[in-house]
Amino acid sequence: MATDNTPTIDEFRPVVLAVLADGKVRGFRELCELVADAAGLTQETRSERLNSGQPRFMNRTGWACSSMTKAGLLERPKRGTYRITPNGLQVAQRNLLSYTEKDLFEWRAWQEYQNEVTARRSEDAPAPAVVNEAAEEADPVEAIATRTRDFNAQVETDLRKRLQENSPEFFEKAVIDLLWAMGYGGDYGEKQHVGRSGDGGIDGIIHQDALGLTNVYIQAKRYADTNRVGEPEIRNFIGSLDAQGANLGVFITTSTFLDRAKVTAAGYRHGRIVLIDGLRLTKLMLAYGVGVEKAHEFTLYSVDEDYFEEDIQ
Repeated sequence: MATDNTPTIDEFRPVVLAVLADGKVRGFRELCELVADAAGLTQETRSERLNSGQPRFMNRTGWACSSMTKAGLLERPKRGTYRITPNGLQVAQRNLLSYTEKDLFEWRAWQEYQNEVTARRSEDAPAPAVVNEAAEEADPVEAIATRTRDFNAQVETDLRKRLQENSPEFFEKAVIDLLWAMGYGGDYGEKQHVGRSGDGGIDGIIHQDALGLTNVYIQAKRYADTNRVGEPEIRNFIGSLDAQGANLGVFITTSTFLDRAKVTAAGYRHGRIVLIDGLRLTKLMLAYGVGVEKAHEFTLYSVDEDYFEEDIQ
């Protein structure tokens, strides 16, 4: 069994904060080396590697940075860099030896993140299976499936946050890309981003055929969680659809819809309006590979019974 002398993720968090307490922006690799120095890691410990080949101390430093970023203790000014926040400085000044995920719950951002992950897990969880009392251990395949759902629930939550942090124009293009990936453009259609000031409430159009006889009109609202889409926004969208002589609309938001908004959309008499909230949006983005990439892939094998079937002829 491989030796593991590397500090835990919980033990790395205070070291990361101490290294970044000077307020400087540091790239991830530089940060890892400084953290290793501050933690007094030996060359032997720095050489410990995961099966993937990544040094174990860098992997755990990465997870420490990721969780603290979600909690608002760190920020990423640009890709692959980190900087401490005022809340992070507050924790750094405590000179802790360990800072756990349970400790992170003192921060509202971490509470909201975990609440969303839990909601996604509950929504995706399959119906309880009949328990085989004779079984001595859990089905390993089901265990892997459960871990996969949990991991992807976190990715979906991260993805929604990233969409909220980007510009409205980026979000508009992202939702157009999603509908295109879902096949709404057909074989000969085209997509069009038209979102701009005075766009009449239409941010994008999917032309479903070469002649543009059937179009899907898109409204995209990059809203914070506290800003839910209400009835006025839906009525404005309806007005825009009617002005275009359209009967197919998709309203997508990073937040959620108020009940009156849902009722108004369902009552549209000239066609159909589909509402997609932030949770459903990011679930679809994973399903159709928009804004994400495969991080890991595992293959499970079983014995080929046909191969071992005796020829009785």
